[in-house]
Amino acid sequence: MADTLRFSPSAGWDEVRQMLGSNMQLLIAIAGVFFLLPGLVLSFTMPAITDLSSLAAIAAVVQPYLPLIILASIIQMAGQLAIWTLVMAADRPTVGEAIKAAILFLPFYFLINILTNIIVGAGLLLFIVPGIYLAVRLAPIGVIAITEAIRNPFAAIQRSFAVTRGNALPIFAFLLIVLVVFLLISFAVTMVCTIIFGLIGMDVTPGGTGGSLLAVISGIVSAAGTTIFTLMAVTIYRQLTGASTPEVFS
Repeated sequence: MADTLRFSPSAGWDEVRQMLGSNMQLLIAIAGVFFLLPGLVLSFTMPAITDLSSLAAIAAVVQPYLPLIILASIIQMAGQLAIWTLVMAADRPTVGEAIKAAILFLPFYFLINILTNIIVGAGLLLFIVPGIYLAVRLAPIGVIAITEAIRNPFAAIQRSFAVTRGNALPIFAFLLIVLVVFLLISFAVTMVCTIIFGLIGMDVTPGGTGGSLLAVISGIVSAAGTTIFTLMAVTIYRQLTGASTPEVFS
């Protein structure tokens, strides 16, 4: 079916908006627990990276916090799996059942995620275009894996390439447009809040009152972005497989 169906970015975004609009409270709850809280823990635990002159300088700051970064990433993966389970499951699971299913599937998705990152990273090291192409072709791999119960990372990658065959360009446009808009919004929110906090005399440096508020606001924006991109993977999968999915968020 993947070679006969075409992905429509506009239809995909309409579906994302529909899911956000009709299920906002539930998505906020999941995003808050699995996306926002781990991000805030990292923000208030790790020191700011001020020296960007070399990878060695960045690594020196990041390395002591790698276990915490990995843990936060794993929690985020569990949140993505929970959302995908709630959206795609035909048996209308409860939130608790979806989280349980996500935790049970998490070890397999963790391995899939590692292999996917290695493949995309290798492509980026060779040349940026192959890396971007691979990232696009693997965009819906998480939805594919948990929806079709694919535990083998290589089988999941093969299936993702089959689903996205012939649709790399529209998927890329979809992801790029939303990413650019999100980055612009994130930058604008940060700049406006920084100016406002500065004007009212708040300390906007890391550790200051204003800086702490900025970290929370940035965390909220980041959690919202993660939620949106999680739902975008669903729209890609649905369109390219012709999946007819019940509305479980009602």
